[in-house]
Amino acid sequence: MVNIYPPPQQKLDPFKFYANMRLSNPIAYDEKNNVWGIFRYYDVQSILGDYTHFSSEPVYPQQAKQSQRPSRPTTFSRPSLLKSDPPYHRVLRGVIASGFTPMAIAQLESRIEDVANYLVDKVIKNGQMDLIKDLAYPLPVTVIAELLGVPVEDRNIFQVWADKLVSSETGDLNELPESTKNLLTIQSEMDEYFGPIIDKRSKDPKQDLISSLIKAEADGTHLTKEEILAFCTLLLLAGHVTTVNLIGNAVLSLLQYPEQFSILSTNSSFSLIPYLVEETLRFRSPVQAVFRITNNGAKVADQTIEQGQGVVIWLGSANHDEKVFPNPDKFDITRSPHGHSHVGFGHGLHFCLGAPLARLEGKIALQVILKRLSNLRFDYEEGTELVDGLPQDIKPLHSIFFHGVSSLPLKFG
Repeated sequence: MVNIYPPPQQKLDPFKFYANMRLSNPIAYDEKNNVWGIFRYYDVQSILGDYTHFSSEPVYPQQAKQSQRPSRPTTFSRPSLLKSDPPYHRVLRGVIASGFTPMAIAQLESRIEDVANYLVDKVIKNGQMDLIKDLAYPLPVTVIAELLGVPVEDRNIFQVWADKLVSSETGDLNELPESTKNLLTIQSEMDEYFGPIIDKRSKDPKQDLISSLIKAEADGTHLTKEEILAFCTLLLLAGHVTTVNLIGNAVLSLLQYPEQFSILSTNSSFSLIPYLVEETLRFRSPVQAVFRITNNGAKVADQTIEQGQGVVIWLGSANHDEKVFPNPDKFDITRSPHGHSHVGFGHGLHFCLGAPLARLEGKIALQVILKRLSNLRFDYEEGTELVDGLPQDIKPLHSIFFHGVSSLPLKFG
């Protein structure tokens, strides 16, 4: 039986597994779960761009085809940007995109910088910090909470939800009932939290994103309360988890490859930081894979995939495809795109709506870290073994689709 998932012991370094799969089994079939794994760049890109054959609607595909808006969504099948295809997806994205214009994102820059500096102020005298707990997590969740117009003081509740979401994933469809139960619990808790806030904003609008979503429309369509609830969940969880991992993975990679850190440190203008962000998105993609369901049968390269079969699309492998990215397993912040874009934020119709915000938060966080924390290094006990430049005790996220670390202790001058 073919295993389409990296072994647990390779969570921080799945790249050898990906390389072997691209070479020996690039379109691999997991017979136990009736799921295909897709590992090559051009196959991944092709599937992501083909919503007619590969649907994002695993729960209610027929409903969405009959109308622009799926009817009677259950809690678990609630329509959202991630779980919809056109024409409904375009309507939904059109309404939500009004809150994510380039101007709206640019206006957040000074606030993001203030929050990042405030978080560094809290730890700088100690000479040590946990990057995830002290900066990478609270920065994006603070920004998102302020955007939505919910109390920033509740961010510990948000983290509990995010941790449950990440750890509820499973690659084994036989475990789906328990995973679904966890997701339903999270959704119910978030509905109880956001529902009254949405009701209040409907009567008394504020200068926040929830109020904007209530008022916004596209093609004469307003969002329902269910759709606003779904978007709050998506933004708070998926949005901030991606940015947490982007910041954490960037610093992890710089410390793992000190020659790259040296190149960055000697560049006093910080002009290489955008390159660092893009190389991190390629090299250690915060989202390693996405899932689709096959509609009507389809072909990928010469392989037929039957209707109803699942497809795990490995973004992390596509971003290490040697036929697209020269020397792909080298972390290189001076890398040229060579005419190809990484798929760290997806591709096509479902390209991440929050990508500009994640890039901005990542850029500012890294600027503040490099400007204010000198002699940055891993914090580990004497005698701890280093494996490929990483302390052996660094723990990866317990996740199939997300890639990062749960904690990253650091020391600095």
